[in-house]
Parts: sequence; structure tokens; C-alpha cells
Amino acid sequence: MDKSVSTPNNEAQSAQMPASLDLLEHARLGINGLAGSVNPDLDYEPYFLTCLGTQPPYMVHWSSMISGVLPKYLEAFPLLRCMSGCDDYRDIEQGLLAAVRANIAEDGLIYDRATPRRPWNVGVGYGRKSWNEDYSCLAGDGRLLVGMDFYAQWTGDDFWPRQMKRTAERMLELAIVKGDYAYYPNVGCGNDFSYPRQSGWTHTNEPASAQEGAEGATTFYLGQPIRGLIRWFVRSGDERFLDLCRKFANFITLPKYWGGVVEQEPAYGATRAHFWGHFHGTLAALRSLLEYALAAEDYRLQSFVRDGYEWAWQQLCPRLGLDTNLEGCTTADLVALGVQLSLAGIGDFWDQVDVLARNSLAEAQVTDRQAIRRLSEAGPLRPQDSLWGAPQDFRFSSSLLRAPMPGMETTANVLERAIGGFACTLVNGRYQSPFEMQCCTANGNQGFYYVWDAIVKASGETATVNLLLNRFSPWLDVESHLPYCGKVIIRNKRARHIQVRIPGWVRLSALRCTLNGAPVAPSWSGRLAGFYDLPHEAQLTLEFPIQEESIELLIPCLNARQYRGVLRATYQFKGSTCTGVVEDESIFGSEHPWVRLYQRAPYRQPTAPLVEKPYHVVEKPIQWYPG
Repeated sequence: MDKSVSTPNNEAQSAQMPASLDLLEHARLGINGLAGSVNPDLDYEPYFLTCLGTQPPYMVHWSSMISGVLPKYLEAFPLLRCMSGCDDYRDIEQGLLAAVRANIAEDGLIYDRATPRRPWNVGVGYGRKSWNEDYSCLAGDGRLLVGMDFYAQWTGDDFWPRQMKRTAERMLELAIVKGDYAYYPNVGCGNDFSYPRQSGWTHTNEPASAQEGAEGATTFYLGQPIRGLIRWFVRSGDERFLDLCRKFANFITLPKYWGGVVEQEPAYGATRAHFWGHFHGTLAALRSLLEYALAAEDYRLQSFVRDGYEWAWQQLCPRLGLDTNLEGCTTADLVALGVQLSLAGIGDFWDQVDVLARNSLAEAQVTDRQAIRRLSEAGPLRPQDSLWGAPQDFRFSSSLLRAPMPGMETTANVLERAIGGFACTLVNGRYQSPFEMQCCTANGNQGFYYVWDAIVKASGETATVNLLLNRFSPWLDVESHLPYCGKVIIRNKRARHIQVRIPGWVRLSALRCTLNGAPVAPSWSGRLAGFYDLPHEAQLTLEFPIQEESIELLIPCLNARQYRGVLRATYQFKGSTCTGVVEDESIFGSEHPWVRLYQRAPYRQPTAPLVEKPYHVVEKPIQWYPG
């Protein structure tokens, strides 16, 4: 039973809200994307690719999707259900959980299994084709611990903490400890840094660089175990796991794993968490380091993560929160880091989180059924299991396979199943890529929860509104009319004191506030407007001008200049929200079927339409970061 959600009987079951960014609708669509991308006939293994650019579109199985990716589904499902109250596809979710329980029953790890039903177990993107046995990606096991922690909070089922102990103990046993650091070796079976169940570690060599393995993401694979193990430490108090996390952190912060493409002083850049290469992989490693640093109260490491986040932000277009080829799931990593660093008082990154939520996270999710149908219909005819694939089908574009393996593809209802998934990349600030990767679907969708949870935070009698987005909460409700107009209504319910963070683009001198219709002057602390000793029925209204502007933006690239150099385009904005592209000619020189970003003409209207929304209040949200 889900214990964290309550909609009090004396509250309305629905409410009118402005038709602005709807995080709850994105969460409901995300549940569709998660449920639609698994195969119930194959132990709920996720498909990896959803290729939308052919007739019909199709989905593809891949190696390493069970131990490498399925644990992310255990994280995403409870978060999206918690925030949205959506009950769709419960049967799919329960079947997936049953499959996971059966898989981890032997020793606590989750395995990609070598069976005739899964001929793609190895050699499709990762590992040696000749080495076909069960293997477990230890990065995935770290994420498995996170998902089990979320389900323990969400359901109260004591199975999950018991299982967390077994999984954590096995991960501890397998770690290679050398002095004051620890790691897992990359032996070459299946996914990067995976443990072969029968062979065991065939060597214990340290990875030589940040680009180790097929994916070139050493710090990702050796950082994800920290995220799970630190949660088990917080639950159990067992200092062995805090110490192991410290040793993993020591290893992945070695200077050889850090430094930008071009540095005035490479050794110094490494101490400041500069990086190049796998954007998502490195940000995910920084998330792991931050969660350990907060639990261990390690100020040096907290500063290292802040430096890495700020370096990452310098590689993005700051008004859009993206580069020329940003992976969809990277948006959620950026959100998570911005929120956690801000809540911990290590920096103030709320403006960046707001930009990310509105302009890259929301735009990375596939939501437009008509647009992806047009995309498919513009593509070539391709019968299932053809000897060629869509341009983004890595099996053919990288010559991994000569032909599809039996059972590898499906064309069943793919367009509907794709809704709520995440585009693999946001391309050149103009398009969604014409295919999804489900690692991005499972990781990216979690970003909506991170934003939703951070909108309102309460401590004692004080509630703080960090982001001007719609949210029903136990303490107060936020009704945001942004970006239609600069108006936010806050309806108090339980708080005695309310603080509201005013975005950096708003002139504080132009802010006008009323309390139950009467003018009121807030107390100020930086950009926090404070209102104190409020009655529970108080209604605060904040109004301010919202500027409309057209801006030529440069879109950079983390790793190299594109063949055209830094890309330029002109975008329309209202406040922090991109409402469209001014010069909307295709960058390809002709009309192109890929799904366009920022098709948001309604936002240019001066008044927000009101729409009926379920009145969903969560009394006890899932704590998504350890604390």
C-alpha cells in the first residue's frame, strides 16, 4: 500500500490551475514511457532503442539492459507515482518488481542472463562476443539499492530494506580495496565494469583513464555504487559502507580522471572537477560524490562537486540549459545537482534549475503524438527484422550485427508506447533526436520529481517556495501564471511563515505583493521575500513585469567544435521560458521531419487559461537524496 499520499476529505478533489508547465502531466506521461518500453514476455526487460524514423517505427532489445538499466526503472516508478498519483500500468509495474525479486534472489545482485531467449546478452555494444555468461553491472546494482530505498519509503514493505542489506554486503565483498581507495575492475564480460557470475574477477587491474570501456565513462560506472551504498549506510548506520564510499570517492577523484579538453594548467583543472567526454556519465559521478560528501560532511568534496557543476554549466547555453547534442537524461542530472547543492547551502542555483525545468527537461520528453507520427510517415518503409535499420540504429550504423537476432525487435504499438519516453539527445537547440534510448527515459523522467519536490520545502513553521511553478503541498499551494504573465498566487494552509525566492530576472523594485487583497511589504534576505505570522487562510499574490525579448544565442559543445563551429539561432523568451525560435528555417536547408523544440506560441498570450487538475497532495514525499 502506498503510504505517502493523502488527499484530505475536506479538500476539493480537483482545482483550477493555470495551463503553464504541468510537472504532474509530465510524470503521468513518464509512467506511460516506462511501462511501454518493457517486454512482459521477457521478464520485463526494457527495450533499448525506440527508432521513430521508419514505417513502421520499431523497438530494439540490447545487451546489458537488465543489470545496467532496469534498476533505474525501480527509481523512476515510485517517484512518478508519488508526485502524480497516477495508477496506470500497475500490472506492468508489479510484474517488473516480481521479475527483479526473482533475479536477485541468489546473491543480491541483478544479472543479465545468458539464455537462448536473450541471444543479445553480450557483444551488442559492450563486452566480448565470445564471453557469454551471466553478469551483473555493479553500477546498476548501486542504482538498484537506490530503487529499493525508494520502494521501502513508498510502500513500507520491509522486504526492501532486508534485500538492500544482502545487495550491499555482496557489493562490499566484490570491491577491490587498495590502501585508501577502492574500485571494481573492467574485465570485459558484458557491460563495462560488470561482474561475471561464473568466472568471477579474472583480473583486478585499475582503469587507466576516464574513457575506459566501451562507453568511455569510468567515473560513472565506479560512482554509481556510492549512491546506493550511502543509502544503506544511512539506513543501517554500518560504518563499513561509509568507509567503502569514501574509498570509492578517493578513487574516482584521482587527477587522471579529470581535466578539460584544453586547460591552461591541466593539473589545476583536475582539482576543480573540469572534465570532457561523457557528459551524463560525469554528472552522474558528481551526483554520487555529492551524496557521499553530504553524508560524511566532507567540505572539500562538496566544493569539488560545486566546481564540477559550475564547469558543466559553462559548457551549456545558459538561457536554454543545453548544448548542441545534449543527452536527454543529462537534463535530470543537472537538475539534481542544482537542487541538492542549493538545498545544502553550497550555492544558489535556483535560476539554473528553473531554466532546466522549463527549457531542456520538459522539451526532452516525447509528448507530441502527431509529431512523431509525421516523423515515422516521412521515413522509409522497413519491415520488422530487415537487414538494415534507421540511421540511429547502432547495430547497423556501427556494424555490430549483420542482421537482427530472433526476438530482438518489435513494431507493436510503438508510437503510443513512445509517449513519455526521452529523446536520446536535443540536437542543435532545435530538434528532438528521432529515437529514444530507455536509459534516458528511466533517468530523465526522474528530473520531474526533483523539480516538483523542490518547489516548496518546509522546516518547522516556515515554508519556502524555491521555484515559481504549480504545486499542491501540505503547507501551501502555488498557482503560477508564468510565463503568460508575472503573477503567482500562494494559498497558505499550515505555514506560519512563508519565504518566496524571487527569480534573478525579476527587478525586485517592480515586485508588488498583496496579502488577502491588501498591499504588503515583504522582509528581504537576498532574493528571499519573507512574510511572517500569517493566518492559515492567507492568500499572497505576487505580481511583476515579465519581459518579452528575442535573443541570438550561441549553442556550444562540450567536447569539440562542430563542423559549422558554435551554432547560432534567435529565440523568443518571456522571463526564463523559451517560447519559440524566431528564424524557424530548418538547419538542414529544407523542411525536416524531426520533432521541433519550443513550439510554444500559446505562452505568448498575456493571460493564462485555467484548466481543471486533480488536487493531489503528498503528505510524505519520497526522500530522493540521503539525509
